[in-house]
Amino acid sequence: MNYNNVTYEVSFGTAKQLPVSDLPEIVFSGRSNVGKSSLINKLFNRKNLARVSSVPGKTTTINFFRCENVRFADLPGYGYAKRSGEEIRRWSNLMEGYFQSERNIKLVVQLVDMRHPPTADDRTMIEFLKSADVPFVVALTKSDKLKKTERQKREQLIPEELPGLETIAFSSENGEGVDALKARIEKALSAE
Repeated sequence: MNYNNVTYEVSFGTAKQLPVSDLPEIVFSGRSNVGKSSLINKLFNRKNLARVSSVPGKTTTINFFRCENVRFADLPGYGYAKRSGEEIRRWSNLMEGYFQSERNIKLVVQLVDMRHPPTADDRTMIEFLKSADVPFVVALTKSDKLKKTERQKREQLIPEELPGLETIAFSSENGEGVDALKARIEKALSAE
């Protein structure tokens, strides 16, 4: 797949707006401010494909991008407390609608900040993916933000925090993990 051939397609804010899934989909999921937009931009070698913000919870829609015959879905981040009850319900309905609408999901890239243990929301999402039998890989973001000794400590704890899960350390700054993530995506797309 030529990752330089990506284009933004469309965004949807409610489950009712979601079109039928007609292409294989790669999905990016994670809490607010974990680096989903930065990861997407690095993966496709674009600066502004996905909007990056220092303000958590900026993405409130499912944003779709297309690269050749594959659709990439950027889900809104979860776990951002400064939302109204109505906004949280809309987000919840959007996520349920997305995952229950018989999508052709080939892989979910579940982002977790490598600097910290997975949050309760991260664990809930991972348990949901397991119970729904959705294939996923955990991208450990912000790996470049750890000093050498901090990283070694985190690398020792991660197998206990995420037992048996496939993980890829990722940095949108220095490109660590980009090739490994592309290879994992290609493997998921070729699996039938």
